[in-house]
Amino acid sequence: MRSIWNGLISFGLVSIPIKMYSASEDRKLDLDMLDVHDNARIHYKRVNEETGKEVEWKDIVKGFKKGDSYIVLDKEDLHSIRR
Repeated sequence: MRSIWNGLISFGLVSIPIKMYSASEDRKLDLDMLDVHDNARIHYKRVNEETGKEVEWKDIVKGFKKGDSYIVLDKEDLHSIRR
């Protein structure tokens, strides 16, 4: 493995050579979820946890939980947060 930085630390007459190496490597293993019975792919669905029905993207909003209820944010709120 190649060092990403070389240098020296000096204390008077004593010099210590230093080499710095990357602590992590980028590796990606893309795994799919499969059904154990027939190895068919399983897809993520946007499902309402109370009704069990799939929800369309246009009907999804963002919000955060405060106490027992949710505070819903609209597009203007999200735009002001990103600034």
